[in-house]
Amino acid sequence: MIQQTASPDIAYAKYMIAWLHRITIPGVTEIQEQFLELEQHWNGTKNADLEKIRVKIWTWVDSNQNSSDRIDKVMLVARMVLCLAYPDNRELEDMGFFDDLLSNYGISRNEINLYDADHLPSRT
Repeated sequence: MIQQTASPDIAYAKYMIAWLHRITIPGVTEIQEQFLELEQHWNGTKNADLEKIRVKIWTWVDSNQNSSDRIDKVMLVARMVLCLAYPDNRELEDMGFFDDLLSNYGISRNEINLYDADHLPSRT
């Protein structure tokens, strides 16, 4: 296991991971693979090249955002996974960006507000 010290970035990443498990990653191989690598990174079991992952996800988003066969929820989840690829996620939390993506996905603000980095949502 890779040694990590507890930090607010790790705690917030685990919050985002918990939500992604709750809503389920769509069957898009590129997004699923990047999510798995990011989850292992934040859990301290594998070092990941976050910049390389960001490039992969942005490339996927850019090439699929205008596809008529892609539904909006898939793009929202891709952007949620992209949030995990930023090592300093405090700004994302402060801006509420990830929570806005959850809301746009269809999670009520009341439900979102029940959880934070210290109180993670459970899988449904």
